[in-house]
Amino acid sequence: MIGLYLHLPFCLSKCAYCDFASQPLGAAGGLPAARRYLEALHVELDLRAASAEFSGAQVETIYLGGGTPTVLPAEWQAELLTRVRYRFGVAEGAEVTVEANPGTVDRAKVAGLLAAGVNRVSLGVQSFSDDVLRTLGRVHDSADAVAAIEAVRAAGCLNLNLDLIYAAPGQSLAEWEETLGRGVEAGPEHISTYGLSVEEGTPLSAAIERGELDAPDDALYAEMYAMAGDLLTRAGYEHYEISSFARAVGDCDSMFQPAEASWECRHNRRYWANHEYLGLGASAHSFRGGLRWNNLAEVEVYTERLEKGLLPVARAETLSPRSRVGEMLMLGLRRAEGVREDEVEQRCGLDAREAFGDEIEDLCERGLLMSEGGRLWIERENWLISNEVLARFVG
Repeated sequence: MIGLYLHLPFCLSKCAYCDFASQPLGAAGGLPAARRYLEALHVELDLRAASAEFSGAQVETIYLGGGTPTVLPAEWQAELLTRVRYRFGVAEGAEVTVEANPGTVDRAKVAGLLAAGVNRVSLGVQSFSDDVLRTLGRVHDSADAVAAIEAVRAAGCLNLNLDLIYAAPGQSLAEWEETLGRGVEAGPEHISTYGLSVEEGTPLSAAIERGELDAPDDALYAEMYAMAGDLLTRAGYEHYEISSFARAVGDCDSMFQPAEASWECRHNRRYWANHEYLGLGASAHSFRGGLRWNNLAEVEVYTERLEKGLLPVARAETLSPRSRVGEMLMLGLRRAEGVREDEVEQRCGLDAREAFGDEIEDLCERGLLMSEGGRLWIERENWLISNEVLARFVG
């Protein structure tokens, strides 16, 4: 079983905080350029499906990310999903997610995506405060967000995630509380909350350096993180990963039943469990058979390479057993249940304590890491400082 990620790098406009491999559709050359890229993506899909590494592989989850995939016609994404099913075996009940932003979806477009096999929509609302949205450089407002949620539901989507951002410059605790409350009122099956990261080279970073905006405050960041955990768990969401909240199936009005007994994102859980995945598209990453690689990030170069029938790999490395243990710990400890040590040894061929015994012992002594019954985990009260733990398993 593998997870499949498909990168569609086009969006309406570049947000002030964004350093992802994406570009505005207009600046990229419009739909003709996007169509050319999509044809290249089809070629990469065909080449990978025919390769020894992926021949006969069965896909358990599919994730169309970006960018904003929904700036493109739904028919194009339907065509892409049809090709995936033709080239790979797709498991019955596979989770198929598409990312979308307010202003890029209406009822007809979502209905077309659902008809093509999409069964989960991840909507980048980010905030229900128009002031915060302007600071972030978003092109939608809160009314657009509400309209998008209504369109997704009216089309028949039964599995909706909302992305929400906190600790934006100038954002108050009251604004964050209102966004969380309105998010809950919308009734999504899943909510993802992300503390704003100010990335070098972005317009937001430049505005902070010029003194036009205040840098995020660490104390307020912590308050907002704690507020999200408290408010969302009281509203019936399970805080199952550092940034992720999901309802139990019984807590939802929908008659639709996911393959597992919750609305947790199955695709992301594959990443956190360090299972194998294939990424297609510019800048996409893959992991298979102990080998990790990533594609060229520049859309034009990626496209040209595939037009010549060549795979667009930028860098590849074979992970050592110790590196694989480190990645499994670093990713798995993001989850509430943590990591089972016997599974680490079984999958990596190396015991976790043999690889990182000193680090594990030190973190346990300091109370930052818990160990009992062959399981390692970080308690929720320490999730805010989890990077201090996770960083010990890198390298």
